[in-house]
Amino acid sequence: MSAISLVIILTLIAQIPLVWKVHIAEYDEAIFLDVASNIRQDGLPLRSIGAKGAFYFEHTPLYVYFLRYIPGGLLTARGVTVVFGIGCVLLVHHFVQWVTGKKAAAFISALLLGINSFFARYSFFVYMEVPMAFFLLLGLLLLIKGERKGILLLAGSGMAFAIAVLLKEIALLFVIVSGIYAFLRFRQHQRLAWQAVALVTFPAVIGLIAWGIWCWRLSPQAFMGTMQRWWGAATQQTIRDPRASIAAVQWARQIVLDLLDVGIVSGLVIGILFFLLHRKNALLNCILLGYPILAIALSFIIRLKELRHLIGVLPISVLFIGVNIDWDVLLGWVWSHRLRKAAGVIIAFILLFLASPLRVPHGNITDLRSWFDPLYAWRLFENDRYYNILRLAGLYLKEHTEPNEVITVLHEATVTAYYAERHYYMLYTASMGVAMRILERTRYLVWDHEVFLALTEEEVQAVREYVAQHFTVEQIVRDEFRQVIIYRRVDGVGP
Repeated sequence: MSAISLVIILTLIAQIPLVWKVHIAEYDEAIFLDVASNIRQDGLPLRSIGAKGAFYFEHTPLYVYFLRYIPGGLLTARGVTVVFGIGCVLLVHHFVQWVTGKKAAAFISALLLGINSFFARYSFFVYMEVPMAFFLLLGLLLLIKGERKGILLLAGSGMAFAIAVLLKEIALLFVIVSGIYAFLRFRQHQRLAWQAVALVTFPAVIGLIAWGIWCWRLSPQAFMGTMQRWWGAATQQTIRDPRASIAAVQWARQIVLDLLDVGIVSGLVIGILFFLLHRKNALLNCILLGYPILAIALSFIIRLKELRHLIGVLPISVLFIGVNIDWDVLLGWVWSHRLRKAAGVIIAFILLFLASPLRVPHGNITDLRSWFDPLYAWRLFENDRYYNILRLAGLYLKEHTEPNEVITVLHEATVTAYYAERHYYMLYTASMGVAMRILERTRYLVWDHEVFLALTEEEVQAVREYVAQHFTVEQIVRDEFRQVIIYRRVDGVGP
């Protein structure tokens, strides 16, 4: 068995528990699949909010248009994400072997990415981050090869970067760093340097501008609303989202332990030491070390803190580890003495164990959940427990409402509506005025987890009183973990 085959097998093993246990769409997956379904039906990127729908401009559009062509729904879409995850691992392996010519470095880099707990989770669910990371890696590989093999590969690099940005706009930061690298790489020939920068960066910039113009032509109001939300998420201290109140120390801990893990952090420290000692690949490290540092630094400034926005840091960090650590010297030194060999095997096993989704259990060792990384464990053991009741509520409404019915859900509207196959309103982000207008036009109301981000306690009580006066309980949907209440309007004021 080849080394890369072993890495792929271990990458898939890291995802097998999720394949086995997680079968219900979660909140964001339901959004993406809903938008893709509306594109399939109407040709427009609409969320099924309200009777007419609402334009989905929250991210650049390529991913939901890509999902539009994937048959089979949730299971197939998750399988495609798995394929992109494996593709990332293969690109990391090929990149490190191309740059260093060392199989051990390529194997270790690919392994660190493939078994990383955070990467394993997002290589399973229907999210655009892993496909985006794949095209960032492809663009970087073509950029490095284009230095030796010609301008066509540089153009290919620019196209790959453009696809990454159109999958998710956060890829633009990496494109900018790559453009700086291209300029520095060809700086001795100024004209060639600017040509390289144009080839590498312009397709992504043009694609982003074209997306903005397209959104504006579809709906100026919706596009401006999205831009205001982006600005608010980046800068405003009053944003109503728990992710905007994460303290710097807590955020640093999440980056180190939840995103990078012990294995990658250890590799980065050793890689930096080797780089400082030997000063090799200084220009290449403008990307391989410069991008992670810049992305992480900016994440402390941006108010809305979401770890998956930093997912590009993972593959680039393992590239830095593979390129900068002289694995032949390090492994040769470890293998040259029996005691060092034994210690090295033990340390390597511990680091790889901690780099994977597995953990040393605390407390009751018979509790299977305690053997996994907490974030991985939540998705593995809690996703279906949490969302199943919403699936059941959605299936009930699918059976008991008309196809053109617009349902209202207090909190997790995207999941309930996805399984109901209905348009929806949701209350938890609404102001008091908006919430009351929604309730006035509601015939079916799903009261799941009571969360009102924009209301005072007095306003929440007023909403409860309105529901008690105008609605009756039609169905209490239960499973073994929790219940939700489905209300139906009794006074005939609704639609």
